[in-house]
Amino acid sequence: MGRSDKATKQPQEISPREEEILRAAFDVFTEKGFHGATMLDVASRARASKATLYARYPSKEALFEALMAWATRQGTDALDTIAADETLDPLTALHRIAAQLLALMLQPRKLALFRIAVAEGNRLSAVGRTYSVFTRDHGMACVRTIVTRLLKQGRIVIDDRAEFGHSFIGLLQGELFMRALLGTIPVPPRPEIDRHAQRAVTRLMRAYAAPASPRPEEDFTPHARSDRR
Repeated sequence: MGRSDKATKQPQEISPREEEILRAAFDVFTEKGFHGATMLDVASRARASKATLYARYPSKEALFEALMAWATRQGTDALDTIAADETLDPLTALHRIAAQLLALMLQPRKLALFRIAVAEGNRLSAVGRTYSVFTRDHGMACVRTIVTRLLKQGRIVIDDRAEFGHSFIGLLQGELFMRALLGTIPVPPRPEIDRHAQRAVTRLMRAYAAPASPRPEEDFTPHARSDRR
């Protein structure tokens, strides 16, 4: 098993002590950046020995990958719950998933880690993959479940599912996510996030809506025309 695979699975397996270490690591990495942080800094913040830290995470890179997996996994169970609820109208479910996914992306902790992941992406590709697994990819897997139901009901038409997914993410994030990521605006309150997500889904549904059924043709038989003379 590769290191990135271990990091991907770790959020569901960590002990309370490991969670304390990861919380300490988050504080250190966000305060000092990846390059400025040291394993000693994290060990001191977590009140652990370096030996204890290295026994769990053999390098700073491995620790950061585990941190990324743990932090980005938080809250994604709600997405699974929405997608699995077949009593929900699929459009309602899509609205709820969009709002929940955007709210997760806009959490200050996830924004902070995303900034570091972007900065380190060329050198630590596993970090970017881990972030994607527990945010965009996880959300898209849930969306695909809902899209299947919308297709079965004939409410949308999709020629390219990958293109649909790109459209969904692009509309969902929009300028709001970018401005929050850059720190030019504070993280919006949940009602604003919900409204933004609703507008994104509305635009998405318009773009992929199934053609309206044609109206029955008028009766243009000779008899019908003679009646209108």
